[in-house]
Formats: sequence, C-alpha cells, structure tokens
Amino acid sequence: MCEPLKFELEQHVDKVGLSSVLNILAEICHEKADHLQSAWQDPVAAKSWTKDGNRIENLVPKLNN
Repeated sequence: MCEPLKFELEQHVDKVGLSSVLNILAEICHEKADHLQSAWQDPVAAKSWTKDGNRIENLVPKLNN
C-alpha cells in the first residue's frame, strides 16, 4: 500500500472512527455501482460494487470500536 495514503487513512480513522470510514467506503461502493449501471450499462460490474458495499455495511455492526 502507498505509505502516504495509509497514513492519511489512519488519520481519518483516528479522527472519525473506523465505523465511519467504513460507512463512507460502503457509500462510495454504492455510488460506483450506480454510476456503472447508469453511465455504462454494466450490470455485472455494478452488482459487484453493490455486493462489496453491502458486505462493508454488514461488517460495521460487528466492530468493537
């Protein structure tokens, strides 16, 4: 992983918490899915991003921090 990106991500986790960062990532996944479906008519890729977003959303309640 790119060290500057890793450091920046760690700062965000420290500032808002891991759950919030994961919720943001899930939202990004869903937005990517919407874009792939609407702009590129690519339901396969859209479904993959939707599934990833859902997996992240399902993980958040299981966190202890």
